[in-house]
Amino acid sequence: MDAHRCSPAEDLLYWRGELPELLRAARRHRTSTPVTFTRGHAAAALEKTLAGLVGPDQLTVWAQAVHFQEEVDIDETHQDLLTQFLVEISTPELFEPVTAETCRRWLHRIRTSPRSAADR
Repeated sequence: MDAHRCSPAEDLLYWRGELPELLRAARRHRTSTPVTFTRGHAAAALEKTLAGLVGPDQLTVWAQAVHFQEEVDIDETHQDLLTQFLVEISTPELFEPVTAETCRRWLHRIRTSPRSAADR
């Protein structure tokens, strides 16, 4: 495999392309090399939603896919925050509907969250 080629899991995290194709590729091409989900990935997905490039329902599907992707690890520095983000956005029926206001609140939390106390 080309050393500069991204894995399907990375493409999913960066939301590079149409979601249905990203999901199919991620299911077909599982690798043992993990990729790390960061605040930057979450912020980019929220910004994409707020810009109207994708709908809230697509953000929910994306968050579900990222959350359950075996090759994805969550950045340990912000693990609690990022896990909560994925759980709440991927299950709006259990928390709150994904709206522009929800996205703005999450984007603010993602951008302003300090490092965890264990990492200081």
